[in-house]
Order: sequence, then structure tokens, then C-alpha cells
Amino acid sequence: MDQPRSRREIVRIALPIGLLVSLLVLGGYGILAQTSQVTENIKEQMVAESETPPTEPATTEPADPGPVRVALPKEVRGIYWTASTAGDPNKRRELTDYILKRNLNTVVIDLKMDNGAIAFPPADALLKPYAMDTPPIRDVRMLMDELGEKNIYRIARIAIMRDSVFATAHPEIAVQRSGGGLWRDKTGAAWLDPAAPEVSAYAIALGREAIAAGFDEVQYDYVRYPSDGVLSIVRYPISRDRDKAEVMRGFFEALNVLREEGVVVSYDLFGMTFWSSSHFGIGQRLEDAYPFADFISPMVYPSHYPPNFRGYENPALYPYEIVKQSLDKGAEMLEADRFIPQEDSRPKFRPWLQDFDIGAVYTAARIEAQIKAARDAGASGWMLWNARNVYEPAKYR
Repeated sequence: MDQPRSRREIVRIALPIGLLVSLLVLGGYGILAQTSQVTENIKEQMVAESETPPTEPATTEPADPGPVRVALPKEVRGIYWTASTAGDPNKRRELTDYILKRNLNTVVIDLKMDNGAIAFPPADALLKPYAMDTPPIRDVRMLMDELGEKNIYRIARIAIMRDSVFATAHPEIAVQRSGGGLWRDKTGAAWLDPAAPEVSAYAIALGREAIAAGFDEVQYDYVRYPSDGVLSIVRYPISRDRDKAEVMRGFFEALNVLREEGVVVSYDLFGMTFWSSSHFGIGQRLEDAYPFADFISPMVYPSHYPPNFRGYENPALYPYEIVKQSLDKGAEMLEADRFIPQEDSRPKFRPWLQDFDIGAVYTAARIEAQIKAARDAGASGWMLWNARNVYEPAKYR
């Protein structure tokens, strides 16, 4: 916020008219002599200044122009990079060439490792305790400028609630076991309680750090309660018995301060949030994230829908139908429940699409079918997910 400005009181001193006249009369005889002396003094000063050799201007370091900025593309066509990929010069060069040659224009880069450790040296001293000693991204500003000079739009992907590093450092606000100690999901990861103010504050600080480093957008993932693991022994030290959807809406609202600062903010949501207003036990609902986001990215991977979903025995074999119907349903649901016109909601959708072989071999044709579905549904773009960052060449444009 702007700091309050000091005010200076202007005081005017008015001399009595009689006193002013007397002073003029008494001093009148010396005015001419004083004026002549002042003129001579000025002449002497001008001559002295003309004889003084000019001094060289002080040399200063050129001001940092700031990171290269890239405008938001009309249609985002992106791929995902892990922090390790971003930090590997050879892999990075290979995928950058792929982006440019294949008419892509966006890259989504992890700012954390899988355990939650920050994968680059942060400038904010408050973030340094959670950073790796030897991060894969040594110079994030150089990386940003390298991509920005090629006009590649850069999105920072930041996982929030699933964060073993922050949970270990602050166990009092982490999800706990009913018998004591940190609760962990089936992969061994610890989680944070979404209701803790420290969690939203940390997310905001990470977002600001990303923008300062040169990213064009901040995308938050794992914005939910845990879903995989022994949930019967979970204890939430801050949420306690509060409604999970209510807590998550509060989280989205808290992070809206970034949008007020001009930051483009997006959220990754489960694909099923586009089919139902239920929060599925994880607190995540489309209608709660939508008002506080510039873009919503549902993970509409066809392989992640259950067998016989919408009558499709194996949804992975129906990439166009699953993606198109999911985006359509989300727009219809917002219109019916929240009176949001579809012409307003659809451009805010930017789905994650499948580029990995689960449920079916994902050929170029299946990837292209998903892209066509996103376009036919009125989305403003799409991003391809492959955890290994190996992408099947397809016609993206």
C-alpha cells in the first residue's frame, strides 16, 4: 500500500502596511548602490565560472532494465518442464528448439522439486530456508531472459499444499496423524493445512518471487486437501471441522492480492470439478476458484476418468469427446449455478491435455483431437503434460 505522505504547513507572515512603507523609505537611498554592487559580484562570478575547466560527468553503472517481458498469447500453446529440465542446458536447448519449430509459444516450469524444495536461489531472504543448497536452476533470471528473447511466454508452476519441506519446517500447520506426527500420502509426501494463513502467505511470496525473476504468469497446483492415502487417521490442526470448500475459497480469495498487483494468476483443478459442484472431499470447486483466477486449467486427461464414464468403456480412447464435453459442462454449470455467461467463462478455460501413454497409446492423432476439442469449446489455449518432458510430435497449429 502507498505510505501516507507528510504534509507541510504553509505559514504566511503579513507585515503591517505602515512598517513596510517605512522600511522602503529608510532604505531607499542605498538601493542603487546595493544594486550596482550586486551586479559587479554577478559579473565576477560569471568570469570565474567561464575560466574553470568543465568537470567530467560521474560515471555510473547502467540501470538494470528488468527482465524481458512477453505478452500473453492470444492462444497459449504450451508444454511442461520440470525444474531439472529447465536447469539442464542441453535438454533446455532441445525443448526450446522444439517449441519454436512446432509453433508452440509457452512453457510451464516447476519452481519446486517434488518434495517442495525451491529449485532456484530466491532473492527473498524469507524464502531461502526452503531452497535447495544446490538447485538445478542456478540463474533463474538468465533462464527467463533466454526464453523471453525468443518470445516464449513463461508460466511458473507452484505446487502448494503438497510440500514436505515446508511441512517439516512448520509441523504445527501441517496435516497430522491422529496419533501424532506428520501425515503422509501414499507417495510419502507431507501436506499443509490449507486453512493456515502461513500457507497462503507462502504462496503469495513465491508468486511475487516468480514475477520478479521474469515469469509472465503464476500457476498454482495442489490447491486442495489430500486425496490419496490413509485419510481415516488425518487430523487438520487449523481447519479442524471447517467446511473444506469454504476454506479453499478463502485461500483463493487471499491470493487475489496478486491479481490486484497486476499478476496473471491461474489454477490447476481436477477435471471432475467441471462436472459437479461437489468438492469431492478435497475442497476444490470450480465456482470457488473462478472469481479469483485469470485462467482455470482443468486436468482433463481422458485416461484419468473412470471406466464407463459417460458411457465410454475406456475414456482414454475418446480424447475429443472427453475434453470437449468436460469444458462444455464446466461452462454450463457456471451459467446455471452462478449466472456466468458462457461467452465469459469459456475464454478463461485453458486445459491440461494428455501427452502420455496411460489407458491408450497417445499418438499425434489423439493429441490433435484434444487440441481440436479445446478450440471447439472456446478455450483460450491448452498445455501438454508429460512428466518426463518427452513430447509426441503433433500438428499444434
